Amino acid sequence: MNKGYIQAFVAAVIAALLMGSLCVFVRESACSAQLCSFARFSIGLLLIGTAGVILICRQGKSLRFNTAAFISGIGISLCILFYFMAIQQTSAGIAALLPATGPLFSAVWISLLQHHLPPRRDGLLILTAGLGIVLVSLFAGHSGSGQNNALGITYGLLSGLFYSLYIMLNRLMKPEVTLLQRTFWQSCAGSLVLLVPLCASDASVWLHVSEGWPWLLGIGICQGVGVLLLVAYAMRKLSSLEFGIVSCLEPTEAAVIGCVLYGENLQAGQLCGFMLVLIAIFAKAVMYRKVIEPTGALVLTQENPETNNQSQPAELYTDDGK
Repeated sequence: MNKGYIQAFVAAVIAALLMGSLCVFVRESACSAQLCSFARFSIGLLLIGTAGVILICRQGKSLRFNTAAFISGIGISLCILFYFMAIQQTSAGIAALLPATGPLFSAVWISLLQHHLPPRRDGLLILTAGLGIVLVSLFAGHSGSGQNNALGITYGLLSGLFYSLYIMLNRLMKPEVTLLQRTFWQSCAGSLVLLVPLCASDASVWLHVSEGWPWLLGIGICQGVGVLLLVAYAMRKLSSLEFGIVSCLEPTEAAVIGCVLYGENLQAGQLCGFMLVLIAIFAKAVMYRKVIEPTGALVLTQENPETNNQSQPAELYTDDGK
């Protein structure tokens, strides 16, 4: 295990812990989901954009537009928007759990690129997670905000879907696209996309801003700049499947915070579903590994359970998905 891998793993852990604490920032600010999500990206854009232009100009380079980074920014911005909306509609643990299914959804994206159905073990894990989500939904009798729990679960699932898109596009970016460049374009895309629901909202969206602005600033710096940089760095060394292990920290931390700070509880059926989803995410991360070749190609390998030291033939992908 090399130093770069360890640093990437630590970065992923810190990012997961920051995201797990997001429910505190959102609820304490008392601001709308549209305003919180926009603050996350707009503050990041100002800070990262200023630093990026200065550093790139000093190096005599140009800030080249990257389509994959821009589209992945749309994916992560919608992921965060629906995550915030889920936090305001359901308990913190469930709101954080469903977006963590992103690595499982990304396995489906990989299978689509391969033009065949997911392997049996993938299918079993997806069915396990699906059963867990059904249990969480059926036994949804408690809402952290006293509003619509079913709607919050729907928002959480949409968040996980857009998160998987973000993961896959990050995998397909060439190594020469620097961390600063991809984060800049992701922040830029996120800010532009999130302007739409913000402008479409009525005047009530600006309520509580005078009292909640420190929390909005914290969202922009900690969950915006901090998480984007940490996740982008971690994904250069870790696979989405390895990242799935670390992702288990986020909903677990959020569930503890919801229980301790906000008096939320998971019913027995919901707790069983919660554990099934966590087990599926963890098992998916353990079963697979990924290697990024210096050429920027994406190589996926699956360990052979009979030999433990040998792997099956790898499937090779380039940026065009062929």
